[in-house]
Amino acid sequence: MKKKILYLFSDTGGGHRSAAAALIKTVEEMKKSDPPVQEMVDVFAECSGFLNALAKLYAPVIKYSPKMWGMLYYWFNDMKKVQQMEKLARPFLEKELSRLISRRKPDLIVSVHPLLNHITIRSMKKAGHVVPLITVVTDPVSLHRAWVCPDADLIIVATEEAERACIKYGGDPKKIRLIGLPIDPKFTKSSKDKRSLRRDMGIREDLFTVLLMGGGEGGGNMKKIVRFIAQERPSIQLVVIAGRNEKLKKDLEKTAFLMPFPVKVFGFTNEVPDIMSASDLVITKAGPGSIAEALAKELPVIITSWLPGQEEGNVKYVVDSGVGVVCDDLKKIGDRVKEFLKPSFHSSFRKNIRRINNPKAVFSIAQILISKAYGS
Repeated sequence: MKKKILYLFSDTGGGHRSAAAALIKTVEEMKKSDPPVQEMVDVFAECSGFLNALAKLYAPVIKYSPKMWGMLYYWFNDMKKVQQMEKLARPFLEKELSRLISRRKPDLIVSVHPLLNHITIRSMKKAGHVVPLITVVTDPVSLHRAWVCPDADLIIVATEEAERACIKYGGDPKKIRLIGLPIDPKFTKSSKDKRSLRRDMGIREDLFTVLLMGGGEGGGNMKKIVRFIAQERPSIQLVVIAGRNEKLKKDLEKTAFLMPFPVKVFGFTNEVPDIMSASDLVITKAGPGSIAEALAKELPVIITSWLPGQEEGNVKYVVDSGVGVVCDDLKKIGDRVKEFLKPSFHSSFRKNIRRINNPKAVFSIAQILISKAYGS
């Protein structure tokens, strides 16, 4: 009988889904003979209409009131409040999650969401189907208490800061593994050389290339960033990934010829690994996935914005590790870009990236999942 791995997530932000998808892809690559059946389940969507409705508030809250989100994040980062929150959610979730586990009968459950760990332990017991639970923490630095379930078989974290927080919040040091953040394995594989990639993309082969990203939805004041970079007239070419933001893509394409440097605009694309490989510097928000992907490609980063609470640690990590800089005053973004045009400045950041980077973390995590699922 095929082994089964069940990944539990919620679509509150793209990081949880993408982490699970990266692990599924990597397990498939590593276990080509007798591969396990792998399934992702959006737990709130499948098991609780009420909690799913609450989960859908995440996107508008962080978009329109990020400070409120930051206040909620810190207010709930308390053991008693986490326990109360879990207790309140239990009647809406536990019964259906137990039924789901009974139906799927997985050999391993992997949680990539902070609110699903304690409830999963209870639901397995209620279902009479107790299997190993591995928590893969997708917040690389700012670890919320809700992530830490002492009854999980393993908690995988990305940084020493997260490891210390995990122990502080009651995690058993013997069950904590410091490995890294799971990213799509295609970011770990070598591409063509920069010149060939740039030629394929239809951009200049000889210019310092800056990549501007704003997530899948193309957020983060990208038009302002382009305008402020243009005011400083650096000797660069700019590549912009506008994601699903069609209006942003069209607006930038219309004004590209007015820029003092070449501009290439992409919409939503699956070619991000090659685009990164063709670049020299990334400007992005402080999302954990974007940072980890950039570092996997040995690209220094300029962070322009972040979500209060869970992403603040990412910003500190980038600066303290010397792998990037912060520029929340967008009027100065052009000056920050110019700093990276100095070869010695740029190379110092790349040296730091090579020192701390673990782009193969997803393979190490996948190997652990395979071993647990197959009982080896």
